[in-house]
Amino acid sequence: MPLKPKEPENETGKQARQQYLEHSQRITGEAGLDYATLYQRFAQNDWAAIKLDDAIALAALKAGYSPKEVVGILHQSPYLQYQVHANKVPLAPMSQYVRSTVMKAMQKTERYASQQKSSERSSQRQPGIDLE
Repeated sequence: MPLKPKEPENETGKQARQQYLEHSQRITGEAGLDYATLYQRFAQNDWAAIKLDDAIALAALKAGYSPKEVVGILHQSPYLQYQVHANKVPLAPMSQYVRSTVMKAMQKTERYASQQKSSERSSQRQPGIDLE
């Protein structure tokens, strides 16, 4: 029997699921991917699902979403949805997983930004470069 995701109960959940799907499509390179297929592929594959969540958190932050918005998007992750609705894992620890995923992604974006700034400063200071 194929796995079937639970539908979001409100408009906010529907929008977050759509944003999750759009990021997934870009990350996987599959523009025609739908949420049911995504759920089938990732719900029971913890490692791959967590890697996808990591990539989506990073992409969403880089796209300008706030950390709070990214937390909302990740609540529509096939991994979280499967754990909560099929495995009956309480929402609280899964929400903590989402928040820590977003925190790790924020640290990566901050490290990347500071590396970019330091490389820009060092390239500006290199002697012997003619700027004619």
